[in-house]
Amino acid sequence: MSNIYQCSKWCPTSPFVPAWAQTTPTTVCPQPVQPVMPNPAFPSTASLSQCTPLQVIQPTPTTVLVTVSIPAEAIITLPAKALEIKQIKKRLKITQSRFFNFPPTVPGVPLDTPKLFLGGFVRKDIQFSQAIRQTATTVEGTINDFVIDVPWSCVVDLGSALVLPPTLFGQQQEYEFLSTTTLPAGFSTKDKLIAGDLSEFNMVSTEFLNRLPTVTLVFSQINEMDETLDRVALQGGPFEEGQFKIIQEKMIIVAQILLTFPPVITPLATDC
Repeated sequence: MSNIYQCSKWCPTSPFVPAWAQTTPTTVCPQPVQPVMPNPAFPSTASLSQCTPLQVIQPTPTTVLVTVSIPAEAIITLPAKALEIKQIKKRLKITQSRFFNFPPTVPGVPLDTPKLFLGGFVRKDIQFSQAIRQTATTVEGTINDFVIDVPWSCVVDLGSALVLPPTLFGQQQEYEFLSTTTLPAGFSTKDKLIAGDLSEFNMVSTEFLNRLPTVTLVFSQINEMDETLDRVALQGGPFEEGQFKIIQEKMIIVAQILLTFPPVITPLATDC
């Protein structure tokens, strides 16, 4: 009798093995080979749209008031067919505000301007009517509510007229000690090797912890235009009535943002 065991199309996870076959080698069912998925491809660079700075002023040495215009566009799909938009309440939310200071002046290197990266969303509460029954001259419906967040992001060029606290950079400095050692055979006994010791490594590391400015939203204004993309006539209702689910909206957001910089502290300041 042959002791070769063939695998069926499936292998039980805990097979029953009789006592007489416990010392007999068994064939292991091969596991299916999982396909290797390549890593997702990420773009090497991604450009960010620029907001239009309407006004950049510096009321005090430690504050900067930035007024910016942000264009945004989105396509919104409602959860049900709407007969009419009744009201859209909007609130501007800022989730990212990252300030980039310009680097110190280096001869031969163009000097850049400070930037402010902004990001967030507009919370929209859309109230619309939905038809439930209609006649040739009337429409009866209900009022529905739909909340959606419309994201936006951009970068603001703050120009070159601001007087901002400098960015302090850390540094690492190596130092060595003089070492005198005896020269090997072939040199005069009066000669010595005078140089730095190659067996040592000494360094002073300096670190400055710069503080980012705080950001306050002072004022916002949202001017929007909404247009339906799939409006069709309401079957069985008045001829001028229609239903839709997809809205294309365009917004112009005007936001006024206050940057407050911490007071400048001179490192290792003394009274001398």
